[in-house]
Amino acid sequence: MKTPTMYSTRPAGALALLVALACGAAVPASASDAQVEQRLRGELDAIMTELIQSGAFDGGGSLEVGTPARRVADLGLLVDSAHADESGLRVLAVTPGGGAERIGLRAGDTLLALNGTSLARADGGATLRRSVDALPDGSPLAFYVRREGTTQTLSGPMRSIELPPMRLTVGSGTQLAAAAPAARADGRRDDALDGCGRISDFDTAPRQQDLHAAKIISIDGTTPGPAGAKSYRVAPGPHVVKVAEDIESRYLGFSDRARASGLATQRYKTLTIEVVPDTTTLVAARLVPEQRDNPSGGAYWEPVAWKQVAEGCD
Repeated sequence: MKTPTMYSTRPAGALALLVALACGAAVPASASDAQVEQRLRGELDAIMTELIQSGAFDGGGSLEVGTPARRVADLGLLVDSAHADESGLRVLAVTPGGGAERIGLRAGDTLLALNGTSLARADGGATLRRSVDALPDGSPLAFYVRREGTTQTLSGPMRSIELPPMRLTVGSGTQLAAAAPAARADGRRDDALDGCGRISDFDTAPRQQDLHAAKIISIDGTTPGPAGAKSYRVAPGPHVVKVAEDIESRYLGFSDRARASGLATQRYKTLTIEVVPDTTTLVAARLVPEQRDNPSGGAYWEPVAWKQVAEGCD
């Protein structure tokens, strides 16, 4: 099935951040730039989380991203290539500040031709991409457009940007989890705990193994802190951990209402973890496949310590 085509003028947020990191870009000084960087880091986190959960890093693998310097067109145009035909190529959206917006294109327009080349064809999206990619920077772009029953030509210069060469190595999901900031299970931040291990609910659990996100509620009856921490230092030995499941609704065979009702009385469950010195134990919620349709008593899940990662605890 065809999907809408984004002819983007600029790299996606995560790619822009990868480029900046690979090139050793400095941390922005202004508040607005800092907010942009924070947003890009959030997008990169989301991409990495999806890769980890899909099993891309299962088994301790890593990912290397390397690209040469290259030119990308500055267009910023989302078109409905799924329904391209002789009636034209419909514009779904334009990127604010992008080349398409500067030319005057807007959502709802229908593209009929570019520089005399017809886009009113089944492969209109691909034709648009090929046509723009073949143009040098500064070349004229003349879109023949139908808007609200009338036709007009919208023109402007072709603009492109040069992406620098980049090379970035991303560690395995296990390494990412081990690197998560750790706090004392009792909420203190000091590092005076001698001979320790860690318990973490950092979500790197592979979904293809029916392992899902979980949240540590308490360790040995104490709520760990500070809020937002994903890894907790504890003394070696056995620890009773109370866990809440955080399984995405799409994996379950019942509604969120049933999940939140008294039917699912076991939203919290406990397990005992034998903590080994200089080791991080990863906690997850295991979905019980044969019970995925049964919220009663929390039968659909169980807490598990699914992996141990050797790392120093200093």
